[in-house]
Amino acid sequence: MKLSIRKCVSLTLLLSLLTSAAWAQKTVTGMVTDGDNFPLTGVNVLVVGSSTGTVTGLDGDYSLTVPEGSVLRFSYIGFTAQEVPVEGQTVIDVTLGADANVIDEVVVVGYGSQRREAVTGAVSSIDAEEVSALTVSNLGEAIQGRLAGVQVVSGGSPGAPPIIQVRGIGSISFGSGPLYVVDGVPGAGGLNQFDSRDIASINVLKDASATAVYGSRASNGVIIIETKKGANAQGLRMSLESTVGIQTQPRRYDLLNSEQYIQYAETFLGGSLPRDLDQPVYEGADQTFRETETDWQDAIFQDGLITQNSLHITGGGERSSFFSSFGYLKQEGIVKGSPYERFNFRINSEHSISEDGRFKFGQTLLLVNDERGIQPELGGRQLFLQAIQSLPYQPIYNPNNLGGFSGAASGLDIADPGNPVLAVNLLDNRDRVFKMLGTAYLTYEILDGLEAQAFIGGNYQNFRNYNHVPAYESTSPNPNNTVSESRNTTFSPLYRGLLNYDRLFGDHSINAVLVGEIQNSYYTPLALTVTQPNPVLDVLEGGADLRVLPGALAPNETTLRSFVTRVTYGYQGKYYATFSFRRDGSSIFAPGFQTENFPAGALGWNISEESFMEDTPFSLLKARVSYGRTGSIGLGPYAFQDPINGTVGPVFGGGNQPTISYINTLANPELRWELTDMLNIGLDMGFFNNRLNFSMEYYDRQVDNLILQIALPPSAGVATTSQNIGALQNNGFEFQGQYFGNPSGDFQWNVSANISTNANEVLSLANPDDIIEGNNDIEFTGSFNSTVTRVGDPVYSFFGFETDGIFQTDAEVQEAAFQNDLTAPGDIRFVDQNGDGEITAADRVIIGKYLPDFTYGFNFNGTYSNFDFNVFFQGSQGNDVYNGVGSLLSQTQRLFNVGTDILDAWTPQNTSTNVPRIARDDPNNNRRVSDRFVEDGSYLRMKALTVGYTLPLSEGGALSNLRLYLTGQNLVTLTGYSGLDPEIGGALSETGFDNGDYPNARSFIFGAQIGF
Repeated sequence: MKLSIRKCVSLTLLLSLLTSAAWAQKTVTGMVTDGDNFPLTGVNVLVVGSSTGTVTGLDGDYSLTVPEGSVLRFSYIGFTAQEVPVEGQTVIDVTLGADANVIDEVVVVGYGSQRREAVTGAVSSIDAEEVSALTVSNLGEAIQGRLAGVQVVSGGSPGAPPIIQVRGIGSISFGSGPLYVVDGVPGAGGLNQFDSRDIASINVLKDASATAVYGSRASNGVIIIETKKGANAQGLRMSLESTVGIQTQPRRYDLLNSEQYIQYAETFLGGSLPRDLDQPVYEGADQTFRETETDWQDAIFQDGLITQNSLHITGGGERSSFFSSFGYLKQEGIVKGSPYERFNFRINSEHSISEDGRFKFGQTLLLVNDERGIQPELGGRQLFLQAIQSLPYQPIYNPNNLGGFSGAASGLDIADPGNPVLAVNLLDNRDRVFKMLGTAYLTYEILDGLEAQAFIGGNYQNFRNYNHVPAYESTSPNPNNTVSESRNTTFSPLYRGLLNYDRLFGDHSINAVLVGEIQNSYYTPLALTVTQPNPVLDVLEGGADLRVLPGALAPNETTLRSFVTRVTYGYQGKYYATFSFRRDGSSIFAPGFQTENFPAGALGWNISEESFMEDTPFSLLKARVSYGRTGSIGLGPYAFQDPINGTVGPVFGGGNQPTISYINTLANPELRWELTDMLNIGLDMGFFNNRLNFSMEYYDRQVDNLILQIALPPSAGVATTSQNIGALQNNGFEFQGQYFGNPSGDFQWNVSANISTNANEVLSLANPDDIIEGNNDIEFTGSFNSTVTRVGDPVYSFFGFETDGIFQTDAEVQEAAFQNDLTAPGDIRFVDQNGDGEITAADRVIIGKYLPDFTYGFNFNGTYSNFDFNVFFQGSQGNDVYNGVGSLLSQTQRLFNVGTDILDAWTPQNTSTNVPRIARDDPNNNRRVSDRFVEDGSYLRMKALTVGYTLPLSEGGALSNLRLYLTGQNLVTLTGYSGLDPEIGGALSETGFDNGDYPNARSFIFGAQIGF
């Protein structure tokens, strides 16, 4: 395998350097405008009979090297396509009339591009205008709700990565996120490090026919991100876009005020608090505890500034073009202590080395530096949880304490919540990332339609986490000034040789790609912590007790070697067949198990091109079917080797503690890829010359060879091992439609919508009766796991007890199934599912699922005169949310502040309620995982509302364009969920579990676009 790939790469690189007889080539430039002479950005310019093409730049300009005798096709959604013969011309300016012809788009697919009509797989696309419609810190939010089959759950916190899933869950043990390919470099995420205004297009490959060319990393879909390129414009062109706005979070939890809390505490304790509430809040204060009313939620929430600024410069000569951008984004966040700031610079260019345009050099370069504030924790609790549990009679500040903040005293208050305002002011925890992503390539057209390319890329990232915890006095005094830093560097070089053949022979067309590729990854970590004797120093230098954190000196490296081929054959523009094959070899697996093959095939039939369709209402009718295999690695480096753990052993005199190393997990050297086989059936339809177009897909995605942990008997001497032993299934439908109304009138508008369904089911585990439980946080779940994965149910379903009201009398307690010796009237009655007369863990059932029945989006665009208007809705239906915060606000195990519902708690005098009794230590464990905390998480959100105005400008002035606009983001959310936000992210086993997640912000933004 290694030898064959080396030969392939060497041959391809050699071909790229060969010379050939000169073939007549020329570079054609020009500008594309609409009927009002406004430049059109993103127009597809294609050489008819090939897949060679480009798109127009920001000012409608383009540059394309074409053979003599070529015909150029100009197409753009909403406008009539035009075909123009070159006939010796070097400048071709085109004016497109209003219409709607969507089948002529150039679609970026793996290792190349195709005309939309030739695409046989499931590919969804959005353009630059849609991507940049919102002011957001990551691209995930920009595409949310816009693509069928792509579910995005926003992270909420500024700079936090979203959860993106393409066609459901693809793994139980590992992540299910897609592969990101940026400017040809696989694995180039994360999405918060790319400026949305630099993006030319985003194409999502969803079925195995489209994704199989990425093989072992494509099981969960592929998102291809192409950044903007320059054009051979006449002179230098510059544009500036700047936005500034405010983000808010208007919702709050209803918590007890001071008077209510004191009453609740006395009921909880059965007497008065030990603290004298009529004493000053601190020595020298003129306010008592009883007179204090602190709103801890308002103390940590804020109206945060958000601003995004982008400067674009494009230009070039007859043989060169470039695109350059400078970007700055700052987001303060709606919770104090969570800012995000990013600086980015990009330059992309392409140059014709030879006069005939056959030999080209191109490059892309991105430099990013960003910093993200991490919400600090106190006592192991998240900041927001500290805020809702803090005591309303406690002040925020105490100038007599070291650090200047107050804190509860467990002996006097019988509670120990941390001071969240102390956390955001004194604790400093932030991530800093410097990223450099670059590519360089040489292409040579050996013969008409045959092109060789040598491509290199590099993805370098330097990560640094800085965590400073100074000495302070508060609830839990911290006498030490500690500084910790975790650093790592990742470098992933990519080497690729590619041959592309694209020709039209009469009624026959062939597009073929041959690729040899090697991608390495090198990871080097370092993590240190010190205690600073000097209380004012916040650096590692000069610190005492220097320690290296566990795992901080464990570098690793991996290699992935690949061979790829794909052939698409077309006949008469009606019938298409695509076959692809990829073979991957990965160093992550043990020798002998390092390679896997990933084949795929697809058929397409443009039925509307048949003669019998001439008198039908269809302007487009195309059927597609595909089937193929992809994979997912999941495992980290060296997983096939037995891991060695170290621990401190017994003391043999003195203070020396020898380290004992041991093996607790048995490695499996025969582990293989998790594999996905997918069937896809698609239908594309167009009416009224494609002013109305509609696509639907059905998919059946079978995931096999799942890697699961298997428990071993005690005689094995180790606890677990891993095996390829599980399987699951996802299937569903996707619908996407678009309509262009009144294309030739003064008022022009279009509307688009999409809806996606997904049904997930676990097909097999190690044994039919096995279950995998997860997400046990005692504060929320009462010592029970909240999720379960088992055969026949969706992955990580909510798992708990079914409730049957509240016990009203001792007789009801005695007659019911036994819960425990302390169960009493006012406690929750749990259902005895197995009828054994006792409530145990065996009585737990599926009580909900976080996976939605369907997700959807709706978008409307309109223009009238110089005004433009856009409204965008996005939603989710049929998903449940486990309200962990609601559980926390109703718990009576320990004394903290709780929700106002507790005022309606059961008493012998108040029996018509669903709130259980107030009982210290919660003897019946009423807070255990149960259906009383599962809520419908469905929602409909107005994601964006924009009104803009383009100022009329005189010709010949310094400005070519000036548009002003107002945007509201997340303005309205319709939901029945009682928490702050129904959109709940987190790790796979925690998705849909609300444990105080950062809520999405409501934004009000003013922006300006200026062209020079």
